[in-house]
Amino acid sequence: MSNSNPEKIVPTPEQQAIIDSKEDTIVVSNPGTGKTTTLALKVIDLLENKVNPEEILCLTFTAKAKKEMFDAIFEKAKEEFSDADIMKINIHTFHSFAY
Repeated sequence: MSNSNPEKIVPTPEQQAIIDSKEDTIVVSNPGTGKTTTLALKVIDLLENKVNPEEILCLTFTAKAKKEMFDAIFEKAKEEFSDADIMKINIHTFHSFAY
């Protein structure tokens, strides 16, 4: 991912394909490859396309990853969307969601 300006992230073609997909999305990749950033950008795209925040579901394996996902979405969305809308996004671990 090109990231010469920390404020402006330019997705790779693979990341852009995920962001542009209109289907449910599962991203499986090695640590440090940009999964969280890609999915945060996907969530922002959904919000920009008028998907209700309550209809967005993000699942992770760990509480740490859940926090990282929320933080990434919150940081990227703070200029465009209200904190209240961001708080409505369903971000869970698999275990907490199943419970």
